Amino acid sequence: MPIQFEVADRPPSYTEVTAVATGPTDDVVQPMILVLAGQTIHAETASSAPLYHLNRGIASLPRATLKVSLERVERAVRTSPDNGPSLRDYRRHVFTLERSWTVYDALPSNCPRFFARAVSKRALGHVGLKKARLRSAFTALLIDVTGRGNKLGLPGFANDAQPVFEVRRKDGRWEWEDKDGNAVAVEDEGDVTHRLIVTAPLPRVTVDALVALWCCRLWECSAQHADDLQQGMDGIRSKLKMGKDAGMGGLAGWLA
Repeated sequence: MPIQFEVADRPPSYTEVTAVATGPTDDVVQPMILVLAGQTIHAETASSAPLYHLNRGIASLPRATLKVSLERVERAVRTSPDNGPSLRDYRRHVFTLERSWTVYDALPSNCPRFFARAVSKRALGHVGLKKARLRSAFTALLIDVTGRGNKLGLPGFANDAQPVFEVRRKDGRWEWEDKDGNAVAVEDEGDVTHRLIVTAPLPRVTVDALVALWCCRLWECSAQHADDLQQGMDGIRSKLKMGKDAGMGGLAGWLA
């Protein structure tokens, strides 16, 4: 069966489709392992087709990047002109992942640094991660993208928003729970691999939001790592300059 790839904002028409594998948004997705590989997310099977597509590699973005699109890959069997079946992939834009930016070092306390702006009306909503102050944890909350809740006009957490997910780091892994405290997923990271193990059946719209927020968390981790490296380099440059100003010259003076 020939496989073709097509980018589209709309699903195929009913006259074209004889079967849809991943189209409906009200169906339930069974537990599975998702693997981030560059700009695609696929199930961990021997010959898995992409389930989601990112327009940029979320795990290694430059500091200037502010937006990344997340598309769900839908598959449909169409009837070709010779009446033979033809499998075609469609990308449906479900979220735009965004990084809030300000000239100030810190954002208002009610603003997420990374969040997912819903594109589809069928989506769970705009969602973002609120980081806990004293422990390794996040709360996923709905976002008001109008910016009415702060003076900078940035998207902020909706008033009285109830948790969508709770994310906590336990035994070296990030664990995801739903609003009722039920475990739904756990992250499994290697040196160069990122996996999300979905442990419970979930509605597709919930999985879309889960994947979007997982990508936001990976982006935030990558950005924090880049910021730490930048601060480290700035510190080295500052010490080298101090040594030079003191007449000690270069690394020899700094290390003396």
